Amino acid sequence: MIIIINYAMSGVFMRYSKQRNLILDIVASTDVHPTVEWVYERAKRILPSIGIATVYRNLNTLADAGQIRKMIGSDGVVRFDAVMKEHYHMQCRRCGRLFDLSVEDQTAFDQFKTIASQAFGIEPKEADLADTLFYGCCPYCAEKKKEE
Repeated sequence: MIIIINYAMSGVFMRYSKQRNLILDIVASTDVHPTVEWVYERAKRILPSIGIATVYRNLNTLADAGQIRKMIGSDGVVRFDAVMKEHYHMQCRRCGRLFDLSVEDQTAFDQFKTIASQAFGIEPKEADLADTLFYGCCPYCAEKKKEE
């Protein structure tokens, strides 16, 4: 029996896969914005026969289907995020970790979008701030820096 799952959000049809569901669960259960290797290490604990190529392929399939977000950090490392609502990220310049940046008041970002749209000559409603990365020193590294 073949089970087809319709991911209506993306309009993509995907066959059921135990490996893909495991990989999606792993990404959805963390806020560390994992790399392929990170997901592979956790998946291997549950399915010892899984290969890194399977993890890589399924992460890309899930990203293409709109189930997870694929991002490239300033260090060139590909990371994944299961939070699909609009949000932004801050990457620590010291440790490289990505943090979700949720904005309660969207006004400042909307104003930035308008300014950027005008600068590029496009309609603000046609502009999106996708996978925006801010850079700084995270609270953990800032604390360590004070102690040094």
